[in-house]
Amino acid sequence: MKYLVAVGVLFSVDALANEIASLETISVVGQNPLFSEHTTTSIIGSIQSITGEEIRESNVTSLSQHMKNRLSSVHINDVQNNPFQPDVQYRGFTASPLLGLPQGLSVYLNGVRFNEPFGDTVNWDLIPLAALDHVALYSGSNPSFGQNTLGGALSMRVKNGFEYAQNAVDLQVGSFGQKQLTLQSGGNQGRWGYYVLFNRLNEDGWRDFSTSDLTQFLSTITYRGETHHVEMLFSANDNELTGNGAIPQQLPSVEGNAAIYTYPDKTKNDYQMVALNTESILGDGLKFQSNSYYRRNDIDTTNGDDSDFEECEFGNRVTLCEEEDDDLEKVSFVGYSPDTFFSEISTLDADLIDGTLNQSATQNESYGLAMQLLYNKKIAKIEHEWVLGGGIDRADIDFASDTEFGILRNSTPEDDRSVSATGFFDSDSQVRLGVKTYGHYLYAGYSARLDERWLLSVSGRYNDSKIDMHDRIDVGEGSLNGEHHFNRFNPAIGLQYTINSQWTASLSYSESSRMPSPAELSCADEDDPCKLPNGFVADPPLNKVVAKTIEVTLGYEANGNAISAALYRTKSTDDIIFQQAGVTQSQGYFINVDETNRQGAELSFLRSAESITYGANYSYLNATFESPFVSFSPNNPFGGDRQVEVGDNIPGQPKHQVKVHSNWDITDAVSLGGEWIFSSSSYYRGDEANEHKKVPSYAVANMYVNYQFNQATTLSARVDNILDRQYHTFGTYGEPDEVLGEVHPEIDEPYFIGPAAPRSVSVNMHIAF
Repeated sequence: MKYLVAVGVLFSVDALANEIASLETISVVGQNPLFSEHTTTSIIGSIQSITGEEIRESNVTSLSQHMKNRLSSVHINDVQNNPFQPDVQYRGFTASPLLGLPQGLSVYLNGVRFNEPFGDTVNWDLIPLAALDHVALYSGSNPSFGQNTLGGALSMRVKNGFEYAQNAVDLQVGSFGQKQLTLQSGGNQGRWGYYVLFNRLNEDGWRDFSTSDLTQFLSTITYRGETHHVEMLFSANDNELTGNGAIPQQLPSVEGNAAIYTYPDKTKNDYQMVALNTESILGDGLKFQSNSYYRRNDIDTTNGDDSDFEECEFGNRVTLCEEEDDDLEKVSFVGYSPDTFFSEISTLDADLIDGTLNQSATQNESYGLAMQLLYNKKIAKIEHEWVLGGGIDRADIDFASDTEFGILRNSTPEDDRSVSATGFFDSDSQVRLGVKTYGHYLYAGYSARLDERWLLSVSGRYNDSKIDMHDRIDVGEGSLNGEHHFNRFNPAIGLQYTINSQWTASLSYSESSRMPSPAELSCADEDDPCKLPNGFVADPPLNKVVAKTIEVTLGYEANGNAISAALYRTKSTDDIIFQQAGVTQSQGYFINVDETNRQGAELSFLRSAESITYGANYSYLNATFESPFVSFSPNNPFGGDRQVEVGDNIPGQPKHQVKVHSNWDITDAVSLGGEWIFSSSSYYRGDEANEHKKVPSYAVANMYVNYQFNQATTLSARVDNILDRQYHTFGTYGEPDEVLGEVHPEIDEPYFIGPAAPRSVSVNMHIAF
């Protein structure tokens, strides 16, 4: 491994990529997502930023891919093995489209909260990459970003006609059938500006049966007057993604890395958003800002899997049963009386019904308004800034799920392990849930530049949230009906000291919280685990999560060199985790863990010379459980009910990451760059007690080249995983013999892995006019 690291570093310095974005610098900028421009109201934590131009030059396909390659402490778990469905982790906290993960990062697009209201999930496919003008990743539990900002916040700004005044066409083709067309146009006439983007992407995916089909549209209309600034954003997506998930670790040796365990696993997002941002200068250092939005996302999922049901006989009648406490419980079918047997309604052999199609439909409809006043004034040689604001958020959610009995095609090695529908549904698995969420908040901030060296910042936010849940099938005891109310005041304080013209240091303390999401509240009963995202049960209450972060930073910048370092610790109380409780990774329930801790260090370096820019960052993370509990983990190799002790590592979190990058402008027309990424080993999900082997460490290198034919036309190419390394980004436990027992009886180990993509090539033609 030492040899690989050395070779990677040498390779990177000689030919690797560009980007100031990956260097974590100390900046005095506003960290309130409502701001259209940064101010000095907060110095909590540290910031990493990416520009739209840097994204275009690197020729990546998705934002998460760029973050993984460049940003310190960012790690990707390829749970679904789809480039638009990543499990993004930052300092041990997660932003993922999957409901079964504890979400700990808040995400904003033009000041609008991007986390879905049902499970705080983040659908990365809804972000049109080419439309991004600026992305900032903020560290810490900054209360300014509202709920769910346990470990950090991601704020994205899109282009408008004042920053982007041209027309452009991008044509891209790549490995695994990738085809992409992007059209952009922007411009202004002094006061009014417009920007519009259309993106169409289709690919087969490197895994079998793993296509992606994206249709994205985004536009902004902007007015900039002398005292008023107004911007309206409209965005729409119609996307269909297939990500077939983890596979048994032994399967690639038999069928290759592209093999899948079962399929389909499809997600469809039908999404629209309208947002209006305003800013008015009221005079004498006073500004008024507002943000209002309407957002709707209809999410449909279909997941083909093996079955917990089996054939059973009652006299001469045959039906399906589910094992309950060592007894077989007869299935009730939707649309039929409870005493109906399968042989009475179907000619299919019940013994062939060995699969399920878990289907869900979620309508997330949310809207809200935020307003704030900013006041800047210099009094007695001290620069003061005050912020006072508040807002409301509402969400109406309709959730429906069904489990359809299916036939799993797994009798011979030639079968594709797909699940076909039978038209019969399990009555006990049917869920119809209506949810209304209400959020109100007030916040205030104050900063003072005491002199040329000292800057003080203090802020706080009070959140008051309520969740009303209405079960549309059951009533009374055992139903999903319930009202849940959460509130908390979260403070923050930061102090920055300018040592001299080159060195700056800061110290900050911040707190943030998040209420349990409706998805978590509805799936919190260990006696009746649910199949996410397709079934929920009556819930014992969950507590809100509270995170407290302390961070120290040090920065240096002079003569084309920049160095930054950070030490941090985030302690969380009542952290919410998902306990696996069945054969599949998605079956289980949520619990509170009394305490968890995530602490670490980051070190970044950047050197900019005349024709070459190179840099590196290193991050260390120690993410641990700080209170004992019993991990259910039924597929654990040592058996279920594993005792987790204080100090055991949280699974899926590599302790060490190294990222090296450089960019070489060979001529005025040609540039060459790339990245090298190293990630250390991590524990399998389900091994919270740290008793087994780890997912091995890995190192991977990427390259890209840009050739500018003329002022209008640029040809780019990118190669990911140049050396075609085979590695895994995460692991979990399962029972492979449930599906593969007949065709591959030699595959009997419980280790499931998320294989990373093999070498891929993409070529892009960018024409601006």
